[in-house]
Amino acid sequence: MTLSASLRPTDVSRAAPTTAGLDGPVPLTCPSCRDALAFTATPDPSFDGTFGVLICGCSEYPVLDGIPVLRRGRVDVQEHATGRTEVAGPVFAELVALLRDGRGAEALVAMLAFPPRSPSRRGLRFLARRTPAARLALAARRAEVRAMLDDVDALTAQDWMELAYLRSSERIDREMFGYFFVRYGQPRYLASISLLRALPVSDAPVLDLACGFGHTMYHLAARERPVRTVGVDRNFFQLWVGRRYIAPGQTFVCADRVDALPFGDDVFAASTCTDAFHYFDDQQGAMDELRRVARADTVLVDRVGNRAMEPRDAVGERDAAGYVSLLRGAPWRMTSEDEVVRDYHDGHGPRLAARRHPAELGRSKWLALFSSRDTSLFVDHGVFDAPPHAAGALGVNPVYAVRRDGDDVVLAFSFPSTWYAFENAAMLGYTSPGERLDADEFEALVAGVAGPGHVDRFVSLGLPPRYARRPGSALRSSVPAGLAIGARHALRRRSLRS
Repeated sequence: MTLSASLRPTDVSRAAPTTAGLDGPVPLTCPSCRDALAFTATPDPSFDGTFGVLICGCSEYPVLDGIPVLRRGRVDVQEHATGRTEVAGPVFAELVALLRDGRGAEALVAMLAFPPRSPSRRGLRFLARRTPAARLALAARRAEVRAMLDDVDALTAQDWMELAYLRSSERIDREMFGYFFVRYGQPRYLASISLLRALPVSDAPVLDLACGFGHTMYHLAARERPVRTVGVDRNFFQLWVGRRYIAPGQTFVCADRVDALPFGDDVFAASTCTDAFHYFDDQQGAMDELRRVARADTVLVDRVGNRAMEPRDAVGERDAAGYVSLLRGAPWRMTSEDEVVRDYHDGHGPRLAARRHPAELGRSKWLALFSSRDTSLFVDHGVFDAPPHAAGALGVNPVYAVRRDGDDVVLAFSFPSTWYAFENAAMLGYTSPGERLDADEFEALVAGVAGPGHVDRFVSLGLPPRYARRPGSALRSSVPAGLAIGARHALRRRSLRS
């Protein structure tokens, strides 16, 4: 969008833009013109959040509940691997207009409320997709989301993930609920938090590109030496849940250009990208940007797919040498997820002292690449002082189904889906298949007090305090019940205004 003269920062009829009120460890720049961005607050008294507009010489961008949205055009919900639009979002200029009108909460609802899942019966589904039924259902869903926002501090990340992946449009893949919610304890997560030990010790923050919900950002903040992070992703919903429930206190930015990161040179101690890089269309541009914004060009890219091994996870997969070529001759080390996870269970970090020939990793499906001009970072990491997966507040591993058996409570290992089981079968080798606890033991576990061996058996994990509901609780709401809640909430708000 091109700014009209009436919206330019020099307009004396408006309050002068300032960066005050928009927290963040590094300044933001416009991904298009590279100018600095100045913040003008646009408070909404109906919701306790930071709202405003970021202005540069070429455009202006919305800030919704503390999250800058540095995107143009329509801010869609996109499938995390392919970029396919799952839910059409509002145009960013419409969000700016709502913000300037003091209606920040309305703009936030527009970004968080997806059309509800249609009824399973074919005839009802046909009617539900047609107006005015579809409009009424979306209006009820938006009212439901507004009701959830009124109760935002009492909810959990699980409540919002269920809303998005289990109770929203059938274009949104239900598999993503397990993929994201049962993330802690996965082999890929263990590999990632082990590899993060390779990052330099610094007071500067770390960039997490394609951060999703911020799972690794929580771990970095919960370690014995906490690390500040800035997470960037194109999907606003995930960022908002991450900022509110998973890694509060960290910084999240909604942006969709991996070839034009909205930061200056050398502002981060390191750049990371986990389980996403091989999905990028412009991998060379992304690697160049990850190096540009990091001191000593320090970059950790892990869980990238090796195209030499089936099944292919993305069309953009490369072989090991192909990923190395993106570094333009910079020093590097490479390892595989399987090796890092084996070392993790042996009680020590990754081995990065020796550089290996890419051909040595030709039979490894998932690779990790670490590069820096500071070659002192290339070391073999020793024995863990404590299990990294226990960092933070302990909670019950969400992989367990919970049931009562008389006076006892039984935790039963249960994969959330067949596809999840295929991708994470290795969990069976180190996670307890089940536990029988008496009532007091279960309550202690829920309260974060692990019993003997519970951490070692991955029954207890470091989880954000507001990540999950009480273990064993039912789905918060069904689609019809949620829409009914929304309709009643809308009527109450209307009656209060009249």
